[in-house]
Amino acid sequence: MFDQGLLSGLASFFSWLAMSILKFVITPSLMTAAGYEIWEILLVTFSGAIVGVLIFYHAGTAIFAWLSSLKSRVTFFTSKKKKLVVTPGRRKFIEFKGKYGFSGLLIAAGLFSVPISALLCAKYFNNKKNTVVYLIFAFFTWSSVLTFLSICVKNGLF
Repeated sequence: MFDQGLLSGLASFFSWLAMSILKFVITPSLMTAAGYEIWEILLVTFSGAIVGVLIFYHAGTAIFAWLSSLKSRVTFFTSKKKKLVVTPGRRKFIEFKGKYGFSGLLIAAGLFSVPISALLCAKYFNNKKNTVVYLIFAFFTWSSVLTFLSICVKNGLF
């Protein structure tokens, strides 16, 4: 990654970092196909998981708290309460949450992507202690597994 020079190496690192934050599940495969070493892939995906979880979890917590306070002010000035609209997506997630809970979200976090998983944890599991630590650990596990699978596929073991 840094064999091309410092500036282009940093540009490459930050572009892969952004890719890891937004499209976590395909980044190890793309980096393996591009010829990066295993330590570079793990460094980028671990860093992307940490940065993405911290940004999106804390931003989501702040946004949801602000929306809650805004909603309470609006309902204070109006006498009518708005009926909650239940969408099919919300219904499916509530069923998922009831059936599998926080551990189910952690297991499926790599498939949902970093921003979606962090925002779901901020919305529905922010009262749990060490939510961010568990979410980062789940992405470390996903990163290791996806990197291992990508390297095995590249080397023809699968």
